[in-house]
Amino acid sequence: MSWQNTTKKVAGAIAVISGIVMVLSVGISDVFNIIASPDDVSAEVSASLGGIDFIDRVAVLGVAVTILGGAGLGLLSQSKDNPPFLNTTLSYLPVIVGFLAFSAFGTEVWETITGGREWDANDDISNSYMLFLASSLVSGVVSLLKK
Repeated sequence: MSWQNTTKKVAGAIAVISGIVMVLSVGISDVFNIIASPDDVSAEVSASLGGIDFIDRVAVLGVAVTILGGAGLGLLSQSKDNPPFLNTTLSYLPVIVGFLAFSAFGTEVWETITGGREWDANDDISNSYMLFLASSLVSGVVSLLKK
C-alpha cells in the first residue's frame, strides 16, 4: 500500500473516531439542530463552538455523512441507484470538508496538525471538532495527490 493510501485511510479513521466523539459529546439531537435548526442548539454546545454559523452547519453535516459513509458505519455508500449529487458527495467528502476546514478554520486546523493545539484549554466538543476537521483536511489533500 502506498504512503498516500495509508495516510488517507489513517486520517479517515481519525475523522470517523473524532466525529463519533463529537456526536457523543454534543448529543444526536444537538447535531441535528446544528444542521437544521441552529437557534435550538443548547447554550453549552453553542458556546463551545463559539456560536453556530453556516460553515459549522455544513461541517457538522460532514461529520454526520462521514460517520454514516463508507469510512464509518457504511450506511451510506455510492450506488447507481443514488442521485448523482450523493455519489459525488460521498466520493469527494474528505476534499469538501477539508476545503471547509482550510478556508474557515485554517489557524485552528494548522495548530492541530502541527501539534500546537492546547488540548487542555478546550473541551471535548471543540477538540473533537478540530480533530475531525484536521484529519479530513489531511485525507482530502492526500486523496487529491493520488489522482
